[in-house]
Amino acid sequence: MRHGWVYLYESPPAPIRFEELVDQLRHNGISLADPGTGRVIRLSTTGEQILSSREDIIGELANATEVSFNLYFAPSDNVFCSIRKLNDETLREGYSLDGKTEEESQHIIENLTRLFCKRVENGAAFGFVVDKYAELHREFHWDDFFLWDTNSPPEWPMLIGCSVAFHKLSNIPAQLYIRETVGNCILFRGTG
Repeated sequence: MRHGWVYLYESPPAPIRFEELVDQLRHNGISLADPGTGRVIRLSTTGEQILSSREDIIGELANATEVSFNLYFAPSDNVFCSIRKLNDETLREGYSLDGKTEEESQHIIENLTRLFCKRVENGAAFGFVVDKYAELHREFHWDDFFLWDTNSPPEWPMLIGCSVAFHKLSNIPAQLYIRETVGNCILFRGTG
C-alpha cells in the first residue's frame, strides 16, 4: 500500500471530537501516550515536540485553530494527527500513514472508519477519505471537495465515506467502488 492521508470532516467542538477519538482508539491498541515512556506529545506549528497531556491538548483545542499530536501503536511508533478548525461549522481531522506497514495502516483506517460511521449516526460528521495519492496531488485538498465547489479529485481514493445527506454523493463514480450503507453513512470502498 502507498501510505497517504486519512481525513475526517465533522462538526465542532474540537475537544469533544478529540476525546471520542482517543477513547475509541484506546480500546483498539492505539494510545495517546507512548507505551514505552508514557509521554504524550503535542507538536508546535513548526513541528517541535512539546511534552503534553490529554488535558493540555483539550485546552489547546478549545482555543487554537489547529492542534497536532501523536498517537502510538507501540513504543516510539506513532501516527501524526491534527485537528483543524476550517470554519465555525467544520473541523478536519488529518492522519498521516507515512511509514506505516500495511497492517498498521489497515488497523488505523478501520478504526477511523468505525469512528466516522458512529459520528455520522450522531449527526457529528459528514465526510471521510483515505487517500493514498495525497502526496502526489499537493495542489488538491479534500477540503475543496467536501466544503467547496470542486466536484472530483485528480484521482479517486481507495475509500470515501459520506453521510446520506451529503450533496455530492452523485459525483462519486459508482463503477469504481463497492457501496456499503451503515446507518446514515455510505462507504465507497475501491474495487481496484
